[in-house]
Amino acid sequence: MGFSNLYAQDVDVDSTKTNNTQRVTFSTIPNNREASLKPYYEALKNATFGSQRFSVFEQLAELHIKKGNTDSILHYGNLYVKELGNWEKPDSEKHLHYARAHYFLGIGSHFNGLLDKSVEWHIKGLQDAESANSNEFQYKNKIGLAHNYILKLESDKALEVLTKAILDFGTEFPDLTIKSIIFIGNAHLAKQEYELAKNRYDEALRMATDFKDFEKELSVKLELGKLAEAQENYEKAFQDYESVRNQALSNGFTAIYFEGSLLLAKLYYKEELYKMANIALSFAYINAIDRENLQFQREALIIQARSFAKLEDYKNAYAVMTQLFGINNQINTKQQREIIKELEIQYETLEKEKAISDLEEEQIEKTAELERQKTIKNAFLIGFLIILIPIIALLYVYYQKIQTQSELSRKQEEINIQKVASLKQKQELDLIKASMEGQDEERKRIAQELHDSIGGNLAGIKLQVSTLTSESNKWKEINGQLDETYQLVRDISHTLIPEKFKQRAFSDLIREYISSISRSGKLKIGFHPHPEADLNAIDEKTQMELYKVIQELMTNALKHAEADNVDIHLSLLNNELSLLFEDNGKGFDVLEVKEGIGFENIRSRIKELNGKFHIDSSKNRGCVISIELPVKTTSHEI
Repeated sequence: MGFSNLYAQDVDVDSTKTNNTQRVTFSTIPNNREASLKPYYEALKNATFGSQRFSVFEQLAELHIKKGNTDSILHYGNLYVKELGNWEKPDSEKHLHYARAHYFLGIGSHFNGLLDKSVEWHIKGLQDAESANSNEFQYKNKIGLAHNYILKLESDKALEVLTKAILDFGTEFPDLTIKSIIFIGNAHLAKQEYELAKNRYDEALRMATDFKDFEKELSVKLELGKLAEAQENYEKAFQDYESVRNQALSNGFTAIYFEGSLLLAKLYYKEELYKMANIALSFAYINAIDRENLQFQREALIIQARSFAKLEDYKNAYAVMTQLFGINNQINTKQQREIIKELEIQYETLEKEKAISDLEEEQIEKTAELERQKTIKNAFLIGFLIILIPIIALLYVYYQKIQTQSELSRKQEEINIQKVASLKQKQELDLIKASMEGQDEERKRIAQELHDSIGGNLAGIKLQVSTLTSESNKWKEINGQLDETYQLVRDISHTLIPEKFKQRAFSDLIREYISSISRSGKLKIGFHPHPEADLNAIDEKTQMELYKVIQELMTNALKHAEADNVDIHLSLLNNELSLLFEDNGKGFDVLEVKEGIGFENIRSRIKELNGKFHIDSSKNRGCVISIELPVKTTSHEI
């Protein structure tokens, strides 16, 4: 049948509805499946049993899903399952194929209104997909489950399934994610959460447009029409349904065309345009019959019966109800047939297992005969083995001895390497200690020089000041001595500061020291200064003392803590410097263990700087040492 343009005002309707002028196009779809699917049927004839035929089954099932050919979907799904049962392969290779076959059976059952059966098939498909580690068919079967839950008015259950599925597989399969988002919108629509539904539909439409998936675009627009209808925006709903069904028809998306036609007819019924609804339903019903889609037939007949009843045409209403009973019987028969088919497959599987068992018994008899012959041959070998076994035992003992010696040599080599590393570490510690002792000696020398030279000059100035008169020559001498004293102080202060503290930034000196310690690779040291520029600007005396404190702490960590990881945090805030030294060594009980010379030296240095020193440690928990110092920033010049 070709296209027919019908107008609402051309149909005899109630007088209150005669002002409607909406244009609607109804049509039937010629069933050209034989022509369009002929290449697939030819491929199926030529395909070898197994993977090749399974591939053609999958392609045919997908095409029939798009066209809404329910019986064909179920036919190829059942054929897929039956041939899988006869496929001589281990279960590990069958799981993925079963996941696909059960998915198609779930879709076919859904189209026929067998929602519980559809749920059962999708659950089986999901289990098989999990066994096969197939993310794609886990996702597809979860989407199928959620679609059934929505129609069974279990929207919360559907939302839970879809939300988790998108988290697990959404990025990997964006085309399936569009469908998932559409169904999430449907679930919100069923719960009358219109704003949430609208947001989801808009998101799905954007994705479908980006991926140029026109079929999904039409699906989303159809759902937007449902949303408009739910919000009583009937004009928009009419427009969406009519536009989508026409575009679906032009592009061969039969399932979408069916649904759009049925929604349009239902909307006419809701608007009390019963004759228009009956016309739309008649065309939808013809298309559903042609495509063997019992679910659409059932829904069309339900609304049509109500429309005739509203028009008080009880004769036609009764006739439609009679057809509806027939469709319901067909659905129930199909459900029973599905159960019978499933039992037949199970029976065939049992028969096959019995045949395999008979073959196994025959194989056992043959194996027994071979074993008897082997026993005779083995008798001749036993004597030879009696002689050979002691020789093998001796060789084995000799081999074990060689292996033991090799293992001992390897362990001795490891011990030697450890000893060498220990000696190197001891030498490094001795060098560090010698360096610190040299620095202390240099400090004593400078202190002596300060006492002898500057002290003498200052004493002379004091005597002269005490006998000071107004003579100008005296003032000149005093000024000269003052200049000389100032220069001495400046020179000595420069000798007091080691050359490396003048030329290098403080943070770089610590990094260089850490690098020399961690070069062996046995100790991992982290250094975290903040803010680094401000830390490099603190006075040189504090820098030197802090450097020596870090050296002493590192020596303790290497010598006593047996640590393999150290973190040093230096921070400066509001003229207060904080040093946090943490290691993951064996630790100690601060109440039981007496502090050694190292910690006493550190406490002495910190005390001279008016700082605070705290130890937090316990056995097998490492050690944390915190130091806080009041500081001021300065330069190297006096």
